[in-house]
Amino acid sequence: MSANCAPRLSQLVCAATPDPVEVEKANLQQQIAAASAILVAEARCFPEDHEGMEEEKTMWLRCWEEKTAMLMPLVEHGKELGVTVRVDAAEVPILAEADDVYERWMAEEAEVCARAEQDVQMGDENAQETGGPGASIAVPAATEKMSHVEVVSCPVRKQSWQTITESKDEDEPKIVIPPGSILHKVLCAWCTVKKTACIRPVGWTCDGCARMKQGCEKSMKATGKKAQAGTLVARASKTVKASSSKRVVDDNDDDDEVEVVESHMHAKGKAPVHSRLDAKVTADLSQSLRLLHAEAAELQATYLRLQVRVDQLAEALEKIGVE
Repeated sequence: MSANCAPRLSQLVCAATPDPVEVEKANLQQQIAAASAILVAEARCFPEDHEGMEEEKTMWLRCWEEKTAMLMPLVEHGKELGVTVRVDAAEVPILAEADDVYERWMAEEAEVCARAEQDVQMGDENAQETGGPGASIAVPAATEKMSHVEVVSCPVRKQSWQTITESKDEDEPKIVIPPGSILHKVLCAWCTVKKTACIRPVGWTCDGCARMKQGCEKSMKATGKKAQAGTLVARASKTVKASSSKRVVDDNDDDDEVEVVESHMHAKGKAPVHSRLDAKVTADLSQSLRLLHAEAAELQATYLRLQVRVDQLAEALEKIGVE
C-alpha cells in the first residue's frame, strides 16, 4: 500500500454526537436551579404580619404566586425526564415557612372576601324586605345575623328618610338629615364656632363649609381614612356600607318606640394598586402627607375663626350704623 492510499488519523477518529435527551436534561437542570434561587430569594423577604401592611402582603402574595407558577412546570417536566431536583438543606425551612405564610394569608383573604359577599347578599335581602322607598312596615323583635356581625333588633318601623331627636324632651330641637347625608358627632371647626349641626352629603363637605366655599376638616379626614383602607377587602367583588339613625320617643306608658332607617350603598371592588416603591420611601412619603394634612387642618381652623371674628365685627358695625 502506498503512502498516498493510507487512511489519515482524522478519518479514523469520529466526532461524538451529543445525545439530545442529555442536552435537554442539562438545560432543564439549569432552569430549575435559576427558578429555585429566585423562589428562595422571594421566601426570604416576605413582609411582617402587622397592621397597615396589607398592601405589602398582597404584593408579596402575587409575587410568590408568579415565582411558584414559573418553577412548578419545570419540576413536572423534570420528573418526566428523570431529572432530580436538589434543594440546599438550609433553604428547606425557609421555603416551608414562606409556604405556610402564603397559605395562612390566602385563607384570611378568602375569609374577608366571603364576609363581604355575605354582607352584600344580606343587604340585598333587607332592601327587598323593606318593600321599596316610602314603605313603612313593622319588623318583629328578632336577632338578625349578617355574616360576622350579630344585631339584635327591636320592633321598629323602617322609612325612607331619617329623623334624629337630640334628647327625649319633645321641646328640644330636632335635626332632620336628608337622604344620602350623615351627621358628625364631633363637629368640624366651622360648625363648632357657629354651634350648628355638622351635616354633609356622603363624600362631600358639610353644609356650613359649603356655604362658605371652604374645605371641610371632616371631608379631608374622611379622604385620608379612605386612602388607608385595606386592599384585601378591595379585592372583594362587592362591598356594602350601611348607615342607620334612630329616633327615641318616650310615652306615658313607658313604651319605647325606636325608628330605624337603614340605607345601603353598594360599590364594586377595585383591584389594589401595587406600588414598587421601597418600603422606607413609602413610609417617608406617608409621614410627609400626614404632616401636610395636619398643617392644612390647623390653617383651615385658624381661617374659620378669623372669618367668624370678621362677621361679628361687621354685625357690631351695622348695629351702630357704620357701613
